[in-house]
Amino acid sequence: MIKNEDIVQDEKKSSRSRTEKKFKQKIASAQMRLNRLKSKEKSLSKNAETRLKIILGAEVAKAVGCTVEDVDKELVLGLLLHFQNINDEDKIRLKLKGKRFLEEMIGRQE
Repeated sequence: MIKNEDIVQDEKKSSRSRTEKKFKQKIASAQMRLNRLKSKEKSLSKNAETRLKIILGAEVAKAVGCTVEDVDKELVLGLLLHFQNINDEDKIRLKLKGKRFLEEMIGRQE
């Protein structure tokens, strides 16, 4: 014969089991939301970086005086490599020159 105590204990076990499942489901759901948000953040960050790269490429083309398609990449990279070890005084002078160029650029987006 089944005792009332056994029925009560079985119900408690069943209730605990359901509660544990609900908690595990909530944790899994929260983890999925967190992963989606991290993925979205990474995507937005990558989009911002890509935008900055595109703008830099356009500014380089304007400085060289041609379209992006016509930029002589080897020459530009060679110049950058040639001047990477210049002294601090020359760096300041070149930065000022670049700043003036950017300020005078018509239609520039920041």
